[in-house]
Amino acid sequence: MKESRSARTLKNFRVCKEKSQEQFSSELMLSREYLSKQETGERKVQPATTRQLIEKYNDPWLALEAANEYIGWGVTRTNAPNSDICKGTVHSRLEEHLTEALESTNKFQLTEKPNIVQSIEMQDIRNSASKIVEVIYWSLMYLALVCETYEIGWIELWEEHYSKLRSKG
Repeated sequence: MKESRSARTLKNFRVCKEKSQEQFSSELMLSREYLSKQETGERKVQPATTRQLIEKYNDPWLALEAANEYIGWGVTRTNAPNSDICKGTVHSRLEEHLTEALESTNKFQLTEKPNIVQSIEMQDIRNSASKIVEVIYWSLMYLALVCETYEIGWIELWEEHYSKLRSKG
């Protein structure tokens, strides 16, 4: 069975809160057995469970892991030994990648006729797309750390964002 990152995150979260499976399952209105199956990866961590935990405990890391697992790709906190996902470096990495992305997007103009793009321009376009991925990653790491550190509601921020988008049409 493939290891589930959101299952591991759920279990680590419960352990950090110093709750038994019995206590945690009762809080979530789940059976202890079902929670155990979610924690071991036997069952997927359900969206309703994830949302309930995020709303109650404001855990952006669980949100990111669950989203990644549901769709098969996305932003997650890396466990690599050389990972530098800490408060001291996230801001500088975000700033660095934002600058690089702005520089790379200024090297070409988006066109409505992509079939006339030269191969050298395609390299710039591909490089720009790669830089944007870096910006998205570091932006979400920054946002998750800010939400966690300053107890800003992860879901609340996203709901405000979507509300602004809808109101602008």
